[in-house]
Amino acid sequence: MLSESTHASILTRRGLIGSLPIILAGQTKRPNILILYSDDQRADTIGAWGNRYIDTPNLDLLVKRGISFRNCYNQGGHQPAVCVASRAMLMSGKSLWRATAKDGLNGPLMPERFAEAGYRTFFTGKWHNGAETLNRSFQAGGLVHLGGMGPQIQPKLQNFGSAQNESRNGRATPLFADSLITYLKSSIKDQKPFFAYCAFTAPHDPRQAKPEDSKRYQSREVPLPRPWFSAPKADNGELLIRDEMVVPAPRTREQCQKELADYYGLISELDENIGRILKTLEDQSQLENTIVVFAADNGLAMGAHGLMGKQSMYEHSIKVPLIMAGPVLRVHTETKPAYLYEVYSRLCRAVGLSVPPAVEAPGAPMYFGYRDFQRAVRMGSRKMTWSGKTIEQYELAKDPYEEHNLWGTSNAWPEAPFVALKAQAAKRFGDSKV
Repeated sequence: MLSESTHASILTRRGLIGSLPIILAGQTKRPNILILYSDDQRADTIGAWGNRYIDTPNLDLLVKRGISFRNCYNQGGHQPAVCVASRAMLMSGKSLWRATAKDGLNGPLMPERFAEAGYRTFFTGKWHNGAETLNRSFQAGGLVHLGGMGPQIQPKLQNFGSAQNESRNGRATPLFADSLITYLKSSIKDQKPFFAYCAFTAPHDPRQAKPEDSKRYQSREVPLPRPWFSAPKADNGELLIRDEMVVPAPRTREQCQKELADYYGLISELDENIGRILKTLEDQSQLENTIVVFAADNGLAMGAHGLMGKQSMYEHSIKVPLIMAGPVLRVHTETKPAYLYEVYSRLCRAVGLSVPPAVEAPGAPMYFGYRDFQRAVRMGSRKMTWSGKTIEQYELAKDPYEEHNLWGTSNAWPEAPFVALKAQAAKRFGDSKV
């Protein structure tokens, strides 16, 4: 773990996204880029963002020294493995329906754009968009998990560019961190900046936390996510999938408490290894010239609304953590809603690169979808969802946990403006199912 004083001296230099690249020794040198991506991590699982039950000291320091995007969203997905679409959006800079189209991953993907500008590119971790796309996107890599799920203990991984899967001794999170650290140490003498992407499989299930971490959180009696129900109160059209069968409904508080302790334990292990990575950058005198991005592919219910998975339009499933820290970035909290796929354009602007035409512009309306039968729109702090046969309305400013459905009450808003906004957004984003 880095000391707070070290972060204070390195990561608080004033600047703005869109500034000119840093000037070092009379020459223009673009910052390095490091993206750290977690799997199924809720946005409310960072200590510095108000969760006093979880230990995330390294993420907390990034929060204090970077931009916190407190209303960042994954736009949705077309299958229960929501992370497939999320990762396609991140790499392509396109919205859900365009990123997952037949030609959605045609270039340049984000690492390809940075390679065009002279960056060295590296990948390790989980890749969920096909081997051909992976090998095309990066120049080098470490250990790779090409599938969707995988165990946290003795994972089956392959070397970048190889098709041979082998069981590896150890735990997945430190194995991926080791791959990245090895690359950072070996490439330090290269004068070109690097673009490195490390996509962890934690805290996705199976939630095989280290016993000491699980025990630590069990002893704290971490409160269950709000609103906790033993089973869903409404049918959103997707209640019999694998994620909901990890702990079948109806669930007991004790079952969900055990799952949550393991979930928090995996996040703390992830945080510990992020500290190792940042310490390596510091030791190599590269941290002060590296933009560090931390994000997750999607959130997770973990018992909220009686659900366990991410296949819903609730905030706990579509909202994700996003932190950007480093040179040319001004430290602040960003509350304006944003899509996760905006990372592509924001990073291009941060280092002075032009944004490719196919990368979509940020901005309203906030529109979300899952398969053909769930949609949501957000108008200011008002949100309306259509899921299966269920309609819901929430005033997020007053009800951030979506505990009080206004639909069908005297406080409900007229549906027509939201239906119109849904149609407008569907047209803008290429959603032909509305």
